[in-house]
Amino acid sequence: MGLASGLSLKDNLALKAYRRAPISRGPFISQKEIRKMSARLVSEYDIRGGRDELPIGLLSGGNLQRSIIAREISENPDVLLAASPTRGLDLAATDSVRRLLADAAEDGLGILLISEDLDEIRALADRIVVMFEGEIVGEIDPDEFDLEIIGLMMAGAGRS
Repeated sequence: MGLASGLSLKDNLALKAYRRAPISRGPFISQKEIRKMSARLVSEYDIRGGRDELPIGLLSGGNLQRSIIAREISENPDVLLAASPTRGLDLAATDSVRRLLADAAEDGLGILLISEDLDEIRALADRIVVMFEGEIVGEIDPDEFDLEIIGLMMAGAGRS
C-alpha cells in the first residue's frame, strides 16, 4: 500500500512533489527534475533494481518499503505514521527499513509506529503504549520491556 504499482519508481517518488518547484513550473512538470530527485533518493535510501520507466510493482518488498520511506521522509514531515513497516519482509530488508526509521527519528522526525511485532517495537520505540479494543490499556518504558506484561495488556487483562 502507498504506491501506484503501474507507475515507475521515479513517478512514485514524485507523487507528492509534482506540484512544487523544481518539479513543477506552472502547469508543466519537469521530467529532468523528477529524474534528478529520483536518482538522489535511490542513492540515499539504497533502493535497488528500479529503472526509470519500469513499473515499481516489479521491485522486491524491501525496495518497495524503502521507496515509500524515501518519498515520505523527503517531504520533511513533522511526524511519520509507520504501520507495520516490516511485515512480510526478509531479514535483510527488515533491518534496512528499521535502520532508516531509526535514523530519521534520530534526526528529529517524530514516528508513530503501529505494530504487532514486539521485536520491532523493542528495537525502535522510545515509548510503548498498548491498546486493546481501541483503548489505551497501558504504557511501558522500553527499558523495562517485559513480554509477559505486554502480552497480558494486549489481551485486555487488567482492564477495569
